[in-house]
Amino acid sequence: MNSPFLSTFLGLLLQMALLLRDPRPRRKLIDLGIGWLCGPYPKTLTSALEWLDQRDQDWSGDYRLFSQARCSPQDFLVPVFRQVLAADGPTSAPVILGQDDTLLRKSGKRTFGTSYARDPLSPPFQVNLVRGQRFVQTSLLRQPRGTDHPWRAIPLSFDHAPTPKVPRRATADEQTTIKEFRKQHRLSLVALAQLRRWRAQLDQLPGGTGRELIDVVDGSYANRTFLRDLPPRTQVVARFRKDAKLRAYLPADQRRGARKYGMALPTPAEYLRLETIPWQSMVVWIAGQWRTLQYKLIEPVCWPKATKDRPLRLILIKAAGYRLRKGSKLLYRDPAFLITTDLTTPVQELIAAYLARWEIEVNFRDEKTLIGVGQAQVRHPLSVERVPQFLVACYAALLWAEIQVFGDQRTEAFESLPAWRNQKPVRPSTRDLLRLLQKEAAGYVPLNQHARSRGEPVMRN
Repeated sequence: MNSPFLSTFLGLLLQMALLLRDPRPRRKLIDLGIGWLCGPYPKTLTSALEWLDQRDQDWSGDYRLFSQARCSPQDFLVPVFRQVLAADGPTSAPVILGQDDTLLRKSGKRTFGTSYARDPLSPPFQVNLVRGQRFVQTSLLRQPRGTDHPWRAIPLSFDHAPTPKVPRRATADEQTTIKEFRKQHRLSLVALAQLRRWRAQLDQLPGGTGRELIDVVDGSYANRTFLRDLPPRTQVVARFRKDAKLRAYLPADQRRGARKYGMALPTPAEYLRLETIPWQSMVVWIAGQWRTLQYKLIEPVCWPKATKDRPLRLILIKAAGYRLRKGSKLLYRDPAFLITTDLTTPVQELIAAYLARWEIEVNFRDEKTLIGVGQAQVRHPLSVERVPQFLVACYAALLWAEIQVFGDQRTEAFESLPAWRNQKPVRPSTRDLLRLLQKEAAGYVPLNQHARSRGEPVMRN
């Protein structure tokens, strides 16, 4: 095995396979991991097995792997998480996570966990409904090459959040059970469970208890369910609604009787128009260059509806101007309103972390269009949840292997750019990584029954 990229990627797959309690399916897991990424579209189990040249073999064991394996793919990314943080060395810098949910479209009406949901691609004047499965993802946000380099989002969790419909002929007990099941799988609760899981993993690392965890989310998670039960040493930066009712923070020694809050404060939209609060400027790396943003900071405030009397900070970001073409009219987007439970981290770092949350959307695009998450034709309830989780784990291993080997730079190891590309990309795309993996794995031979139990791959000379 002469390729460091392929060797690093297979090493990460081996660490995932070693988490299986039964050693027998470990070799099969490694084969499917590389076969799924290198196989043709659509990214199904059949295409992975055909790329592995196993057309004449029994496939029943491969299909039963995810429904019967005594291990959850949720644990597959623990080695990646530990390696990424170990690369930081001894430090007290906060760990930044990003969370969001996505919809995997499904046409089958009887597939577990499918339901009608609002189509995010529908126009604002006509809301459309599509059938699909809802998943919540947590990603680790990093800047591999420093502050003047784009962020990378490495997925850590991809959990199913089903909302089953109550059958018409269900008994009263069945209706109660299904409703409780739906409550436990609300997006906010699933995201909160992921946050607690990675907070516990961080505490197990050397020096992890001394590092803060900063989670950046969109406005759908700025609610009482999510914000009131945060794990210890964990802060949140969330998009905020412009008409929220705020109150002034009242210190404990100034409270009298049942009074918890100070005077009523203006809404975020009203703060935006107040000239008594000056705008502040900061320079942040966005879209490949340094840009200047203007913001206002109001602290401390209270949001009684969600966080009660916990002190918060309100951040207002002025709408940035842009031009459709050189010399055209200057246009403006909408301003951004952020709320955070973090009272100590510099506000510039919090704004930069929230802007980096866009990398999760890049993850979703790559997972659906290139990795093939949601394309596998499986029907067992466990396989419906575990196969997308496994593919996301392989995608995360691909990204971390690239950072380890190439330092998140597009080197000469990748294919040459087409003639019409007049600007060299700062970092390799996921398509570049898949093409390089397919090229280097062209001589890969699936692990046979005589391979050692630790999963050493056999390569053809």
